[in-house]
Amino acid sequence: MNFSEFFRGYRRSEPTILYGLKLFIMIILMICLTGYLAVIIIDVMQDSPIIRTSFVSVDAVHAPNLYFLSNYVFNVSCLGNYQESFVDFSTDITQPEKLLGIVDAYMGKYIPSNDILFKKGSLTHILCDIFIKENIQPDKLFHMDVRAFDSKYDLYDKKIDELSPNDDSILNLNLYQMIPGQTYEFIYFRVIRELIKPSWMNDFGVPPTYEQQPIISSNILSNPRMKEDDNNSMVFIVRPKYENIVQVDKEIRTQTYLGGMGLIGGAWGLAVALYGILFGADTLRPWGLVQLYCCGFSRATQKKLKTTLPVVPFFDSSNPDNKHYPALPLAKKNELRIDGLELFLQEYVVDVSYLDKIRNLNINDQIVVGSDTNSTNSTSNTTVVTTSSQQ
Repeated sequence: MNFSEFFRGYRRSEPTILYGLKLFIMIILMICLTGYLAVIIIDVMQDSPIIRTSFVSVDAVHAPNLYFLSNYVFNVSCLGNYQESFVDFSTDITQPEKLLGIVDAYMGKYIPSNDILFKKGSLTHILCDIFIKENIQPDKLFHMDVRAFDSKYDLYDKKIDELSPNDDSILNLNLYQMIPGQTYEFIYFRVIRELIKPSWMNDFGVPPTYEQQPIISSNILSNPRMKEDDNNSMVFIVRPKYENIVQVDKEIRTQTYLGGMGLIGGAWGLAVALYGILFGADTLRPWGLVQLYCCGFSRATQKKLKTTLPVVPFFDSSNPDNKHYPALPLAKKNELRIDGLELFLQEYVVDVSYLDKIRNLNINDQIVVGSDTNSTNSTSNTTVVTTSSQQ
């Protein structure tokens, strides 16, 4: 599609109606491309990143933070199993305290220190024993929750108005209820979310900046304890699903303006190909299906060409006489032939507008130079005449 030919007007060798049809088809194609561009822009503005999951090897996995909440008074003790030997983790435990402003709510914490790491040949699991210090009453239903967070991203002490939408999704991700007389096995694996920091440059395909948000994903298994005197206690076992593997969930943008430009380029190429099939691809292939096979336009085009370009046949040196104009002198025949070929070349083969500009500039320069020369000669003659008069 060549926009410049519409500003210069239609070809003298084509019907006027064909020019109108070309203009109509071009407008339709441009409307389609504009609509497609609007769709791409809307897709970019409404794009939500997808998650690409990968698994990374690590040396060790840190133990999670645990929070125990119950309506009965209880205490917590934790031991670490290091290859058949147990280590007391009581220094990392905050024994339950009554929450202010809440009746019958007691909170206990296990916040492991930085050196509590699960890895091969070392710590295998953590065993927490929870003992209910009150007798469970029939008229007071027992209730206990356990909630777990990654040690590097603990949300428990955050206020509600400080939580982001991503925080809301993980606040209750690892929340479970427990009852006495059970052994619970808490199995977790660590997940690191790499979230894109919001920026207007992300829409244009500039590589984004990421912030990390480590979380844990877990499930819990329960089995009844065998002893009858265990109705006032629970055992909570913590172990990782993988000791040397971490899951990484990275956000990836799928729609950007830079990618949209590639789609628009492909759509533009399709529109140009369609236009070329209908009306001709370029100056070396100036006719398309409309001029060649569309009945009304084909006949009109042939008639216009016959009227405008009657002398297109090339000169044959072995037979200088031409049947198209046998009665004309040879010089006139050549002049008509050259005029017809020039018109054909200008409209279908060579874009002469740029050459016309250069020619006009050269003519203007010659006029200016000629004017300057005449002025100089006139000044010289005046000087000579003045000198002669003085003598």
